Formats: sequence, C-alpha cells, structure tokens
Amino acid sequence: MPIEAVSGFLFFQPCLPPLAHQRNFYIITVMPKKIDHNARRRDIARAAISVIGEQGIDNTRLIDVARAANATTGTITHYFEGKDALLLAALDRLAQDILHALRHATPDDDLVELAALLLPVDEQRLRDWRVWLSFFGRAVGDPAMARINKAYYEEFRDGIAGLIRAQQKLGKLSRDIAPASTADAIISVVDGFGVRTSLEREEWPPERQRQQLEAMLRPHLPPR
Repeated sequence: MPIEAVSGFLFFQPCLPPLAHQRNFYIITVMPKKIDHNARRRDIARAAISVIGEQGIDNTRLIDVARAANATTGTITHYFEGKDALLLAALDRLAQDILHALRHATPDDDLVELAALLLPVDEQRLRDWRVWLSFFGRAVGDPAMARINKAYYEEFRDGIAGLIRAQQKLGKLSRDIAPASTADAIISVVDGFGVRTSLEREEWPPERQRQQLEAMLRPHLPPR
C-alpha cells in the first residue's frame, strides 16, 4: 500500500480490489502532540504558588498542586523530584514574576511608580507577598532557598541602581544621589509595606500604601 503524509497524519491508501463489493480500509496514525515542557513547569510552579497562598507551605501537598494545575501527581513528579524541588521552583517563579516589571523598565519610567507596582494593593499581589514571606522565613535554614532569595535581591538592587544611573545621565535625577544605597532604600521601603500589609491588611489600604510610598521615596529622588 502507498503511504501519504497529510497535515500530521499518515494515511495508508488502499489498493482498489477487483471486486466492487469489497470495502476499503484505512489505518490512520496521529502524530503525538508537541508539549512545551518549560511552559508546563512554569504552570505547575504557579499552581504551587496559588496553593501555598491558600494553605501555607507546610500544608501544601503534591496532590493539591496537581488539582490546581489540572494535572496528575504523576505529571508533577515527572517535572519535579518531590515537594522540596517543587517549592524551590515556586520560589524562583515568584521571584521572576516580581522582577518582570523591573526588567522591562526604561529610563523614562518614574521610580516611585515602578516601586508602587510591587505593593500588595490587590488580591493577587497580597497573596504573592504572603507566599514570599513564607519562603523568606524558610530561607533562614534552607541554603537553596537562601541562594534564590539572594539572587533576587541582587538583581532587584542592580536593576534599580542601573535605572538611577541612566536617569542621572539623562538629567532626570540629581547626580548627588548614590545609586546603590538609594536602590537599597527603595527595596527596604517596599519590603516594609509588604510585611505590614500582609499582617495588617485593614490598616494599610491601597491609598495609604501609595501615599506613604510617595512621602518616603520622593524626597530621596530629587530632580537635577
């Protein structure tokens, strides 16, 4: 029988039989669907973040993450060796998501407004902060988590310091500003709001967070 490939299918073309009453039979083989494994890992890590936000790290089970990711526990263990590996992936994914805005920032962006994007002013960001704080406590005794945490803060600081230098060159900010120490100050302020709001949400509504952020950071970023 001749074989013909059409749009991902293999068709076995039948040889016409001599008798008109005989039927033709086809065998169709479907090509396997291509899976983006990196995207699947990201999806599972984000599902873990969601579960941790609801249940906490200690109460998070692989079966819970599997349900949230619309997967099986077998799928989870295919991508991650166990819970510890999944937690590390979730922490790294959370850090990458937080840094996304910073990586896409330009010298034209206002640094106070950029910092405001990280405040826990809505449900998702409040959840992310609570998850981050859960990991923050664990990093004290977990070297692998501590390394991810350290790398996150280094990139955060270097990114903000780089934006400050770029704005100084463009004449947008005073050259009297020390980029590295000012970046550390901005991070400390954002972290402070994240901690306070995670524990005292009613006391720190979005409007108060933004007002206090403006009051605390703007004086440290004088124009040229």
